[in-house]
Amino acid sequence: MAEEKGSDCGIPNICRRDVPAWLVAVDNLPTIIMFILGAAVIWLLWWLFAVIYIAYCAISIVLFWAFICPYCHHFNTKACPCGYGAIAPRFFKSKKDKCRDFRKIFRFNIAIMFPCWLVPTIAGIYILATAYSLPALALLACFCVVGFALIPLISIFVGCKNCDVKKDCPWMMKK
Repeated sequence: MAEEKGSDCGIPNICRRDVPAWLVAVDNLPTIIMFILGAAVIWLLWWLFAVIYIAYCAISIVLFWAFICPYCHHFNTKACPCGYGAIAPRFFKSKKDKCRDFRKIFRFNIAIMFPCWLVPTIAGIYILATAYSLPALALLACFCVVGFALIPLISIFVGCKNCDVKKDCPWMMKK
């Protein structure tokens, strides 16, 4: 079977998988848990900051759909391991025909997600430095394990498994 190239900026349409719903849940559940743990850490400072954090996390996902997903070769497919490829087209139009480098677009726009990891980490460190407690330490440790270890591992073992477009992946080293 020959590789198909369409309006996907030359990225071969060789990832013909349909990611099942249970695998999408496995990919997204740790992120939801991280958001909740992050809000719990921030709650220790002030409940309003935690509410603002959760709102930002939700907005950042929508911004991800708007600024990154329309350029992805998984846009409007069920091949996206986090399910965004099927959700984002409901709200945004494809921009794959702009023939821009997806790797560059991803790396430039991924910064919208950084506060979801950084704010709870900084808040947790502040809390431990000013009012140390074992529950605060445990909460921050759980947040860090989920956010900095579990989510990347799931990305590697779920999202990257059997992927045929690693050369265009923003996480892989460009040779």
